[in-house]
Amino acid sequence: MSATAPDESPAIELINVSRRFLTPDGKSMTAIRDFNMSVARGEFVAVVGPTGCGKSTTLNLVTGLARPSSGEVRLFGEPVDGIDPRIGFAFQT
Repeated sequence: MSATAPDESPAIELINVSRRFLTPDGKSMTAIRDFNMSVARGEFVAVVGPTGCGKSTTLNLVTGLARPSSGEVRLFGEPVDGIDPRIGFAFQT
């Protein structure tokens, strides 16, 4: 393998990610738990599911708009630390 070979790390990687929120009445609500996902560079992925299953939460973690309660989110092999200028997104509303 050449020293100039392109990085083979996934474009997006979620490793044992959980995200919890406090509800208005002060209770803890788990949106996603121990979630793993990997998206290869150049791969096209659609995230689908019923309301409340964690789609928007997952996308917020990938874009850096939210941080996981536990686990790790990585973009191009590096930990997500805030909004990455290489990621584009549009809000639902």
